[in-house]
Amino acid sequence: MTPVSLCLQQVDRLVAAPDGTLAARLDHALDEMERAYRKPSERVVALEAVWQGIDRDPRRSLSALARFVCTMVERRQSRWAASV
Repeated sequence: MTPVSLCLQQVDRLVAAPDGTLAARLDHALDEMERAYRKPSERVVALEAVWQGIDRDPRRSLSALARFVCTMVERRQSRWAASV
């Protein structure tokens, strides 16, 4: 399973049972995925794949939580894109 797929699985679990540790757990899932890629450009592409995975799946994209996840992903993409 790819790092992006693993991250999307973790996002699905978070969406299904949100709690007070959601932001930290999401941050951890994204950190794990980013560590799987050496180059900042690869990380940007992987983050885009996560964003697209959330945006294109109706089960994920309709929730306020999905918008929160996409915002976190976009911020990380901007950070990595600035370092390329």
